[in-house]
Amino acid sequence: MISGLLTEPLLQPLWVVLLTLLAERVWLWPMAYHPLSFFRLLASRMADKVNRRGTDSVYQQRISGTLAPVVLLAPILICIGLFIGLAEYPVFFDAVLLLIAIYFKPVLRHLKRAQLALQHNKKALARDIASQLLLRETQSLSPMGLSKALCETTLLRFIYQLCTPLFWFFIGGGLLALTYRILYEFSQIWNTRQPRFRHFGYPVTWMVTLMQFIPAYLTLFALMLAENIRGAFKGRQTIPRGACFHSRVLGYAGGALRIQLGGPAYYQGQKRRSPKCGGSRLPQIEDIVRCRHAIHKSTAILLCTIALVCAMLFALRLG
Repeated sequence: MISGLLTEPLLQPLWVVLLTLLAERVWLWPMAYHPLSFFRLLASRMADKVNRRGTDSVYQQRISGTLAPVVLLAPILICIGLFIGLAEYPVFFDAVLLLIAIYFKPVLRHLKRAQLALQHNKKALARDIASQLLLRETQSLSPMGLSKALCETTLLRFIYQLCTPLFWFFIGGGLLALTYRILYEFSQIWNTRQPRFRHFGYPVTWMVTLMQFIPAYLTLFALMLAENIRGAFKGRQTIPRGACFHSRVLGYAGGALRIQLGGPAYYQGQKRRSPKCGGSRLPQIEDIVRCRHAIHKSTAILLCTIALVCAMLFALRLG
């Protein structure tokens, strides 16, 4: 009976997700030896070779930004797919690929270290730790600014680095989850907020945003249930028309947590403005802890929902 439940196709993805999440929480994979570091290095080297911002036109930069991820990923992903297709136990390799794709524990570790540094008034240390999580400049940020930036990046990374790979795992298995995560890492290396990648990084950023759309709103719904549904819808009213996808996500998340998110930030010396949205109260150090707790509660809600859906599908199949 138990072996039948473990091998049941409708329930097997649930077991894989639960075991993978447990492994990700208890085992710290050093970033220097993580496969995603290899892909980030590939992306950086590829951009150095083909992204000639000073001489190429906008059209040429976008063409290069479209072809670069295809050239980098297609051979590797095809080989992995063929290998899994020939493996006797493909579910094991699916779990390994998912474990690579949901690499999120370092974010929580850095977040806790930065929070403790702020609580002990070690501002320089907190800025240094925050710089490992943030693309924006951190040296001039106040404790309130650091708290806001850390809350923002934690909520966004939770959605993009953990929940979105899980969504695509249920849609297309470990290979699709890994494909998304690699594209996400490319979008971080080729971030369009940096002037150098404004046009070159646009194609992969557009693709990643498209893949994030549905899982982001599913996660926001879980966050609303975990924290404050009414506050989330009030936060929605603070999102200006035409705001980007990230601002919309922050509007709902900030409203649920009753804190203000968004606002201007500096990237490589240039000020980039984004709308202030979410709640009315400016984040404080204790709100970093609230973000961590909200993430854990949202994860539990999502897992319970997934388990319920899998159980219902299994019951309907038996019926």
